[in-house]
Amino acid sequence: MDVTTAVLYVVLGAILGAVGQGTRSIVGIKKRSDQAAVKNEEMKEWFDLNRLLFSLIIGAIAGSFAAVFLVGMEIGQEFLLGLIAAGYAGTDFIEGIIETRLPAR
Repeated sequence: MDVTTAVLYVVLGAILGAVGQGTRSIVGIKKRSDQAAVKNEEMKEWFDLNRLLFSLIIGAIAGSFAAVFLVGMEIGQEFLLGLIAAGYAGTDFIEGIIETRLPAR
């Protein structure tokens, strides 16, 4: 396997990891939006774009890590869904570690 192929796997992992985290974020934003509507809150009161971007980056990192372990595998439906799932679940895991290990602001 050459370096270009390995890099393409990692880039694909980053993109699909961010997609997985984006899916998770959309669900969370919809849930929070429904709660805000009941409380008559505006989106600008609770939505944090920096936190969203940070979580998308974490999803990309989780997807990249997963792709490193999968380099050389045939790219098919299971492979692609696996990278999306890595971004979805990996972000939850990494954010959990960050929240328990780093001091609160």
